[in-house]
Amino acid sequence: MTQAKTLDYWQNMRIAMEAAGATSSAIYKRALAITQGLPDPLAAQDSAEG
Repeated sequence: MTQAKTLDYWQNMRIAMEAAGATSSAIYKRALAITQGLPDPLAAQDSAEG
């Protein structure tokens, strides 16, 4: 998946979750970070565990 398609995916995920009022989940926090150009919080967690 290209970087543009990945960003589009996360933007759509973020919009859908906000519309559903599901803004406290880890997946929403991941979508929020990625769409804001911040590091993926799950990637940091995975590297700490590995």
